[in-house]
Amino acid sequence: MSRRSRNNDFFWISYSDLMTTLFFVMLILFALTVIYLKVEQKKVETEKQNLERILQLNEQFKSLNDDDDFEYLKECKKFIVKEFKGIEIFEPNKANILPKYKHRTIEAGKNIEKFLNKLETENKGFSFLLVIEGNMANRYDHSISKDAEYGYKISYERALAVYNLWNQNGIDFRKNNIEVIISGSGFNGICRDKKEENNKRFSIQILPKVTNVIEE
Repeated sequence: MSRRSRNNDFFWISYSDLMTTLFFVMLILFALTVIYLKVEQKKVETEKQNLERILQLNEQFKSLNDDDDFEYLKECKKFIVKEFKGIEIFEPNKANILPKYKHRTIEAGKNIEKFLNKLETENKGFSFLLVIEGNMANRYDHSISKDAEYGYKISYERALAVYNLWNQNGIDFRKNNIEVIISGSGFNGICRDKKEENNKRFSIQILPKVTNVIEE
């Protein structure tokens, strides 16, 4: 066999090996692309399902929005007890709930617990965050600094007093899949009432959280 013939054989063997290698590379890339697209499609489908469930959840929130016991602050998605609007249910500049308002506060807590239990039952795959926020009213001339430290401290203690009162009366949000955050915005925060007296209150916020994940 001539040298030229041997060189031609080597060339075609090498060429064949290269084409085979390229074929397998392209096959692997194709398989990876298909897997990636399937994962992305599953993510899109899951996100679409979650969006539909959130829209359904918004409809369910209307029952609390329309409740005669609560007023919904649409701008910040918070609820306040209608009966307490403009009323100081705490001792002035303290966190103690006045005795005559304790029963009504307990009833409000029971209504919230009942509502959250219903949400959990009807919305599997969701967990919920309950924010209890204490607020304080400034002076008529707004002479107290919005960031006054004692305002944050007392408003937090007021939210804690509400939580403790509920807990002491068998209202235990944490027994279910509910995370509770206790906070105080003092003389600050969004959605404050223009009538300063109406900021002597506590408010609640209920936030849904999607807990299901994509199974691979």
